Amino acid sequence: MPGAVWLGIVQGATEFLPISSSGHLVLARWWLGVVAPGAGLEVALHLGTLVAMGVMLRGDVAALMSGIARGDPAARRLAGLLGVGTLPAAAAGAVLAGAWAGWLFQPGVVGVGFLATTLLLATTPPVRAGVRGWEHLGLADVVVVGLAQAAALVPGLSRSGSTMVAARWRGLAPQAAARLSFLLAMPITAGAALLELPRAGPLPWAGMVAALATGLVALPLARAALASLHHWRAFSVYTGLMAVLAFWQAWRG
Repeated sequence: MPGAVWLGIVQGATEFLPISSSGHLVLARWWLGVVAPGAGLEVALHLGTLVAMGVMLRGDVAALMSGIARGDPAARRLAGLLGVGTLPAAAAGAVLAGAWAGWLFQPGVVGVGFLATTLLLATTPPVRAGVRGWEHLGLADVVVVGLAQAAALVPGLSRSGSTMVAARWRGLAPQAAARLSFLLAMPITAGAALLELPRAGPLPWAGMVAALATGLVALPLARAALASLHHWRAFSVYTGLMAVLAFWQAWRG
């Protein structure tokens, strides 16, 4: 199977489950025997997961866009909140795109990221009575979750895991936490694809289709897992193992 398809499967499966797509893609160079993704493949993988999110959240996106067009205050407020929540990751991405980029994508750093993900998942708070729903989303919520998304630019630190856990610690109900996590992911994913597009060249469509198809399966699984604390915390066992393997790869050089 071509390397682009393998990486597309890895991207789609791990972008939405709380196990870090970036960490898996870094380590795939060794474990799957494929080359590190170039600009064209990066764009294709981002587009694949972006389309998957658009399909799963089409109702939310359509309602938001139509509300903005009608001048609905609630829709405009939500758009503003999502914009604020996107800023930390956008700023961090601009900083890390320079000299830090080469240092970040090393197995030892990935191991630290996986270890952080393990701790986050293991400490996710249980669902209690009185958790806040989507209608109670506020500025402090999107700032905290936005900062978590920015931190997750470190490979191995799961974006979906850290943002959903941050939202849960803010007291949002599981489904509201998942909804916020994925809505915040869309602009940052689209931005990453657009930035790489000028130097992408021909896109490996097989990788994009693989990421899209796998993402459509993984997205509802991530939502369902967050609603069950036992299943959600079980991912920490997997990410803990990945941390050990990443540190082992770093030690091997």
